[in-house]
Formats: sequence, structure tokens, C-alpha cells
Amino acid sequence: MIAVLRGGSLRRVLLAFLLFNTAELAVWVALLVWAFDQYGANGAGAIALIQLIPAAIVAPLGSVLGDRMARNRALALGYGLQALFMFITGVALAEDASFAVVSICGAAAACAVTLTRPVHNAILPDIAWGPNELIAANSVSSAIQGVAFFVGPAASGLLLAVWGPAAVLFVMAVAALVAGALTVGVHVRRRQQSEVIESFLRSAGDGFRALRADRPAGMLVALVGAQFVILGLMDIMVVVLALDLLALPQSGAGYLTSVMGIGEILGAGATVVLVGRRRLGPAIAFGVLVVGIPIGLIAASESAWWAVAMLGAFGAGTAFLDVGARTLLQRSVPASVLSRIFGIQEGMMMAGLAIGSALAPILVLVLGERGAFVAAGALLPALLLISWRAIRLLDARALLPGEGFALLEALPMFAPLPQRILEELSWSLSGIELPAGREVIREGDVGDRFFIVKSGEVLVTQEGRELRTLGPGEQFGEIALLRDIPRTATVTTTTACVLESLDREDFLAAVTGTPHVHAAAHGIVDEHLSPGDDETPS
Repeated sequence: MIAVLRGGSLRRVLLAFLLFNTAELAVWVALLVWAFDQYGANGAGAIALIQLIPAAIVAPLGSVLGDRMARNRALALGYGLQALFMFITGVALAEDASFAVVSICGAAAACAVTLTRPVHNAILPDIAWGPNELIAANSVSSAIQGVAFFVGPAASGLLLAVWGPAAVLFVMAVAALVAGALTVGVHVRRRQQSEVIESFLRSAGDGFRALRADRPAGMLVALVGAQFVILGLMDIMVVVLALDLLALPQSGAGYLTSVMGIGEILGAGATVVLVGRRRLGPAIAFGVLVVGIPIGLIAASESAWWAVAMLGAFGAGTAFLDVGARTLLQRSVPASVLSRIFGIQEGMMMAGLAIGSALAPILVLVLGERGAFVAAGALLPALLLISWRAIRLLDARALLPGEGFALLEALPMFAPLPQRILEELSWSLSGIELPAGREVIREGDVGDRFFIVKSGEVLVTQEGRELRTLGPGEQFGEIALLRDIPRTATVTTTTACVLESLDREDFLAAVTGTPHVHAAAHGIVDEHLSPGDDETPS
């Protein structure tokens, strides 16, 4: 996973994500503390709901940005809006504004926060350089969330103690600005924009329609949303565990909560075992069980050490579920709606936290303290049983490299392409088996396909003059496509051959959609067409 941080674009995106998570948690803690000082527990509960409910509604709408504009720009815009509204909220706190005014400003900042995670999750396949790097980037993202679970509240506590809640908002606004600056230099594939500009509501609806049509993906998104119901429950249940079941001092709740963060960091490190795996369903099932079973076993807690072990396991399980589910969605959901799918998931996450927080006191009242833990622990495993068949179906048809992926990856022309684009392109390849002596393309014909030699050899001739022989892993046919001119040479098989080919549209979409690939392709063409060169015109 350390190697992921060496890549320029990935490093920038992940560092920005660390600043984002730290700022989100620091601001959340600062506003809860401020509201508690104003109106006690009721004030803290009220400001939490005022932030979470609008955020749950805005998340699917805001995620449209990640599919309608370049995702690096969408990230930068989201961070900029977060900085703006955090600063405005800080001003409201500094000026002793009313509870209503601060709550509204805080809700605006929370809504801006929902713009980041969907686009972050959607941009990773665009900038990762292979399936393994994508899983590693997701593992680092999960570890970042665990680290921020410590750093954010700790930074908030320090700033609250020294300068007060307004300082937290001002400092975190600067952090959001730095995050935005980091994403400006990120290079992503330029995607063709639709000529029809839909409304945000209709564009957001496309994400819901995609999930309705794709039941397995919808079930997985729902399972992740249910995980956040459990996280909302645990925010309250950990306090019950510390103060009532274990009779710890008030600080005990904070210490037990931090254990979940440690577990998530360790679990994120352990997800390195997923690198290279073609199937992620078992990892998701493992994560669900390691989230649910320890919660149920907490009911048997008689000592703080048992509780620490179970909460640590719970945190590790959330990392496996997070990395497995995110990667599976990235592999299986069309890139054109990926940000919107993650936006729907973000909305469900916000709603899940609110539902879980509200549900915890009811469970304790109806089932008792220990019974509430048993019920909470059973929820996710029960949902896994319902959704397991759908997850297996999703896993079976997830977008993995086609057989021609290695051929494309080895071509210098396509070297700058991100992993997701190469995977998509590999599925567009068509295999052709030809006997010796068969003409593949003819000089003067219209160019309609690009070819790669998979096995065998072909001879390139121009006006009857032999130019060269091409073998496995070499290409031909790009000149006519890139320059929109007739074929400049004839290519004939000299042995039995297997060729892989791309049609004109798929080839041009890949080449012209990425500036580095476009420049590399035209450089190869210029080299082939240079006077006196005996390379391969085609």
C-alpha cells in the first residue's frame, strides 16, 4: 500500500482525503460540543439531525457533479464549498449567532461535505494503474478514515480547549482549501460530455434508475447503508457500554470509541490480502460477520478488556466491508453513473447514522442493554443472508480485465491509460483467427479497425515493397484511424495468426479521450510517416 502513495495523482487525492476526513470529524465534534454547551443533550441531538437530514437529501444530487464534469474539478469544487461554509459557520460562532443560525450554517457545511466521498470513490478507478493498485488505494482510503477518527476529534479538542469552537471551523476551512489545491493538479481521463444538459434532478434520478435496474448493485448499496445504521447505534451504545455495563468513568466512552478507530486502521492494513483477488464477495461476507458477531458478543462483557477486543474486531470488520464493497461497485457499475451511485450510498450513510442514533434508545428501552447489543449484532448478518445471492451475482459479472488486457497494457501507446479504461477497452477487443497468406488490410482502403498481433506473424508491404514483419505484441492500423486517411500499407499474414482488434469508435474514444495517450499515439504515427523510416505505415 505504501507504493500507492508514490504515484503523483493518487498521492494528491489520498492526502486530500485525509485532510477532508480530519476536517469533517473535527467540525462534527466542535458543533456537538457547542450545542451541548448551549442546550445540553437535546441541543447536541438537534444539531446532529439538522446536519444529517439535509446532507442525506443533498448527497445524491451533489454527486451528479462527479459524472457531469471532470472529477478532479468536481473534487476541487467540493472542497472549496466546504471551506466556504466552514468559514461562514466559524464567523457565526465567533459572532455569537443564535442556535438556529449556527445550525443552518453547519447544515450547509455538512451538505458540502457529502460532495467529496462519492467523487473520491469514483475518481480512484480513473487514476489507478491496475486492479491491484485500485484495491490498495481503497485500503489506504479506509486506513485514512481510521486515522482521521483519532486526529479529527483530537485536533478539535485541542482547539476547543485553547481558542473555542470558532477556531476549529476556521482551521478546518483552511484544511479544506489545501485539499482542494491538492486535487487541482490531478490528471484524469477526459470524458466526453453529453450534448443534452439534463437537470440535476433528472441526472440524480439516473443513479436511482440504474440501481433499480441493477438489483445486485442496489442490494450492495443497501447493505453499506445498513452498516451506517449500526455505526449510528454504536455511537450511543458505546456510551451505554462504558457507563452502565462496565461502570467506567465518563472518559471510558471516549477510550472505547477510539478502539474502533484502531481496529479500522489495523483492518485496513489487513485488506492487503485482497490484492490480486478476482472475487470480493467472500471479503464482504467476512467484513459483515466481523462487524456483527463482536457486537452481539459485547452483551457478554464483564470486563473492559473483553469490550476492547470486541470493539477492535468490529473496527477491523468495517474496513473489510468498506474496501470490499467499494471495490466491487467500482468494478461493476458503469463509469458514467459511478459518482451518482456513490452519492446515493452517501445519502444512505447519512440517513443511516441518523436512524441508528434514534433507534439506540428504543432498543435499550425495549430489549434492555444487553439485548440491544444482541439485536444490533444480528442486523447485518441477517441482511447478508438476504443479499448474498445478489452479491455473488455482482461479483461474478464484475468488470475485470478481458483476455486482451495484457496486450493493451504492454503497448507504449496505451501505457498512460488508467486501469479502469484499459479494463473497459479489453472487453471491446475482438479476436480474429487467420490462416497464412490472408490479407488483413489493403493499401488504399478505408481504415475501420486497429489491430494487435497476439500470435503468429504478419508482413507489411507498401506498393509491393516489403517493409517489415510484425510479431506478437506489435500493432498496426492506427495511422488511418488517427489521421482519417486511407490505409497506407497492406498487411498479410505469413503464418497462422491470432489478432485482437478494436473498432474505430472504441480506439478513437480511448486515444482522444486522454491527452497523454493522444500525444503518444500521434508521436508513433509521426515516427512511422517520417521520410526514410522503415517502420509500419498502416
